[in-house]
Amino acid sequence: MQLVSENGVVSSRDLDFLASSFARMHLQGRHLCTDALTGNMDEDCRLWFLQRYDFYVEQLKEKELQ
Repeated sequence: MQLVSENGVVSSRDLDFLASSFARMHLQGRHLCTDALTGNMDEDCRLWFLQRYDFYVEQLKEKELQ
């Protein structure tokens, strides 16, 4: 999947990598503002990114509990 915006084409793979990286940072105790992270994204892209971010946060939390 590729997301097209005025600024170019962004691969969903790139956004997925960013979502997992930011989720890891969040669990390390770094304060992240998701509004700032998604500020330049269109609505579809923003929703997709936040869904993946939440998925990774939950996945990493479960992994820590094991």
